[in-house]
Amino acid sequence: MAQSGWGAYEPERDTEGSTWAQDREDRRGGALAARAAFEARRREEADELRAELWLSAPPGRLIRAVADRAGLVPAQVLTQLAERVVVSEDGTVSVPPFTPSR
Repeated sequence: MAQSGWGAYEPERDTEGSTWAQDREDRRGGALAARAAFEARRREEADELRAELWLSAPPGRLIRAVADRAGLVPAQVLTQLAERVVVSEDGTVSVPPFTPSR
């Protein structure tokens, strides 16, 4: 600073320091945004249900065939089935007819 003739530090003249400070703010903003996105995903995942399902051969073949015809994977067909489940007042569980879609 003394070699440049500055009497006092002037941030607007300190291009290197200003660039460094802006980079730091950009990194901080990115980290805060990533953290917020992570927290949002975590809150959303708390409502999700993940299950491993083992089907016997006949229903497994049926689900695979339906998935192949629809251009889906079996898990997508099962997800669509689960999204359409209807539980009646007497506890009966059913799924109305539907066509799996992408």
